[in-house]
Amino acid sequence: MPTKKINPHLWQILCLGISILIFSLILLNRSPFLIRPISMALRTGFGVIIPLAALVMYLTFRIPGKWGDLIAPISTMSLFALGLAGLWASGNTQSVILNGLIPLTDAAGYYSDATRLLYGIDVSNFTAMRPFFAGLLSFFLWLSGQNLMVAVSIFTAIAGLSCYLACREIKQTHGAELATFILILIFLYYRHHSGTTMSESLGVSVSLLGVALLWRGIAIQKEWLTLFGIGMFAMALNIRPGAMFVLPALLLWGGWVFRGSRKFSLRFFGLGSAIVLAAFYANSRLIDFVAGSSGVPFENFAWAFYGLASGGNSWVYVFEANPQLRLLPENEITPTIYKLAFELILSNPLLLVKGAFFYWKMFFSNSWYNAYAFVAGDNYWVNEAARWGMYLLSGLGIYKWFKSRQDPYASLAVVTALGVLASVPFVPPTDAYRVRLYAATIPFFALLPGMGLSFLKEKFLKSSTSLDSELPAPGKYLTPVFSSVLIFVLILAPVLLKTNGKLPAAPTTICSPGMDSFFTRLNPGAFVNIQRENSIFIDWMPNFHISLFRRNAHSLPDMNLIAIVESISPLNSIFYGLDLQTGQAAIVVVGTELLPEPGNLIQLCGELSFDPEVTPYTFFFAEEVRLVEGQ
Repeated sequence: MPTKKINPHLWQILCLGISILIFSLILLNRSPFLIRPISMALRTGFGVIIPLAALVMYLTFRIPGKWGDLIAPISTMSLFALGLAGLWASGNTQSVILNGLIPLTDAAGYYSDATRLLYGIDVSNFTAMRPFFAGLLSFFLWLSGQNLMVAVSIFTAIAGLSCYLACREIKQTHGAELATFILILIFLYYRHHSGTTMSESLGVSVSLLGVALLWRGIAIQKEWLTLFGIGMFAMALNIRPGAMFVLPALLLWGGWVFRGSRKFSLRFFGLGSAIVLAAFYANSRLIDFVAGSSGVPFENFAWAFYGLASGGNSWVYVFEANPQLRLLPENEITPTIYKLAFELILSNPLLLVKGAFFYWKMFFSNSWYNAYAFVAGDNYWVNEAARWGMYLLSGLGIYKWFKSRQDPYASLAVVTALGVLASVPFVPPTDAYRVRLYAATIPFFALLPGMGLSFLKEKFLKSSTSLDSELPAPGKYLTPVFSSVLIFVLILAPVLLKTNGKLPAAPTTICSPGMDSFFTRLNPGAFVNIQRENSIFIDWMPNFHISLFRRNAHSLPDMNLIAIVESISPLNSIFYGLDLQTGQAAIVVVGTELLPEPGNLIQLCGELSFDPEVTPYTFFFAEEVRLVEGQ
């Protein structure tokens, strides 16, 4: 009797379900002998662990048939899970995150505004510049009962899935070598943002979905898939603004690729332009809803533009050169900055040229601001070899296009690279380490050297690019469906959450004289417990020995903040909270034994500490904790 074949759609869903299950099990595992060392190495290592990871990924992508459909997504999701687990095992501190969890600077702004949406409160002007990420973070917090660790895990899972979908398409046309190369480069970039509440963690994912759609659209010559892919890049650039000139580059490229018997497809260009404008319109309308009339899209672009016009200064220079700006009403600052920038350009246009060339110089420097600074570890010479290797492969990618100008994949890599380069003066690489501002277009940083690798493969292995027409049916629909659902949630979720959100009743009790009050919710997965040095346990979120906690703090860029964090004694817990009475956010320090079960509303009594002359952070040092009725 013949065996019944499993439905390919169901098999694909089953494979992804198993992959997500294993992703979750890795994050829940506390094995000190396997998960911990591997995850910590994958989080920050480079010289040995990354080549080994690349080899494993390559072997899994080489597995044919249904077993390959199962093993490849499992290995991809496991890689991304281990990168996040490494953060939680080490408690690494970056400029935007303290001890692997507590959000700082921009991450704190997104997190507090996501919480505001849950309670129906308008977001700050900071988040209003680009509200999609905070809106989705708010939705994931709502789904998880405001569990911060679960919320950032979902973002990482989306990144892993998006990377797999993109690399799966690339494998079908260019083989496992290029798919693995792209995957590892994306992972090297993403691991610095995994676990943080930063818009980069979503911008990368949406752009990868754009790559998957573009790639499949080229392969089967479907305009709608390619247009959908361009739309995803438009969404990604609204989530994490960056190299905007990539969008016109994609539209021109698509008009050429889908020209048919004509010289250029005006139809494709027109439809693509409408889709791009629709993404920007959706962003604008969402700003109006979540922030009111005070929200300004891409407000901080004005600051970067002034830095360019002044000869290549940082985004904060405009406020240093024009301190009177801080005295203006919020709605007048941005137009005034643009006016000052254009006055500078008219009075001394050479400063604009000087600024542009300075940014291009830094983009190709051997500093942390160069285009491939994320392809690096602790060894200087290994880093230099990796950087020049990327440049060499990029050069070969250009040569591949020059030799075969009809190749749509090579032309895509070259055209988008030109779009990125044209954007550099307006997206200063010196304003953030490891090209953080380019998250929404980071796949294009991988595609051009990837084309160079493809050229070497064709030349030395005599292997040509060809489409595998036997791609299972789910491969044709999974990415469009997943992308559509994600866009739907991005637009609708923050609207529904803010519409239905309401503040809980304030506590009726007051704190003792001389004490400040802080009314907030103790959320699960959102706090770090600092333990005595002689306590016997393995450091892992949320529990850390005091010595490791203090050592991690030294990675902060603010010396005054380091001093404050170092002064926190053992048997205290720390979390980032929002005062539901005043709307003010603060880093809360409270005795661990005073905390109730997570999920409860609490009133803290203690000292609110804020001195902008010392550090921009507000701290609340709690001495009493009271449960507040009503959720």
